[in-house]
Amino acid sequence: MKLKPILTLAALLASGCAFAESPAAIKANIERLTGGNVKVDQVQTTPAPGIYQVISDGEVFYTDASGRFSIIGGTMLDMQTRHDLTADTMNRLTSVPFSSLPLKHAIKEVYGNGSRKIALFEDPNCPICRVFTKFVDQLDNVTVYRFIFPVIDPSSQALARTAWCSPDRAGTWKAVMAGRRPSGTQDCDVSGLVEILKFGEKHRINNTPTVFLGNGKRLVGATPPEQFIAELDASGKTQ
Repeated sequence: MKLKPILTLAALLASGCAFAESPAAIKANIERLTGGNVKVDQVQTTPAPGIYQVISDGEVFYTDASGRFSIIGGTMLDMQTRHDLTADTMNRLTSVPFSSLPLKHAIKEVYGNGSRKIALFEDPNCPICRVFTKFVDQLDNVTVYRFIFPVIDPSSQALARTAWCSPDRAGTWKAVMAGRRPSGTQDCDVSGLVEILKFGEKHRINNTPTVFLGNGKRLVGATPPEQFIAELDASGKTQ
């Protein structure tokens, strides 16, 4: 007698071998899906049902029985579309609604029409920050919220307080980020600076520079300029 399709599928799945592929077939699928860019040396089973170990040019990664979905360095990739499935989840976990940022404590600068938004957390003792802040200064049609975020070294905290207490906070901070060490009082109300640090702790901002785009997406570290511009443009369409 014939089983209905859904019952047939359930029965096959229960058998544990419905879509099992041979190592040779998995090898062929991976090489086909990657256009030959990944040369597979060996495929073998693992103790986890349906998961196969792949050795390629001295590197090890894992794949499903189809060879399409692979786990490489803790990241799951769709080998057919080249899409990073893990990144989608991480973006959701690390994004922060832009309106929830402590914007009233930021140094706000508007370039061009200011239509796109970014929030930048930076530390003066971070070499990448000092380079990246100059790149941000060259952007057009963007509103930048700079957050003084002294977390790298105790000397960062003194520089942060000097800038925070300056009558020209924006100018002094720009001088600090340019490598200068301006003098000035550190005796003022720094509760806003403390609020920024608490926000960073709450949202696990552990590296500088950290950027939040207008759509809430988080970018950490030295994002290549071309990628950053593409992300910025995309965020402007989803704000």
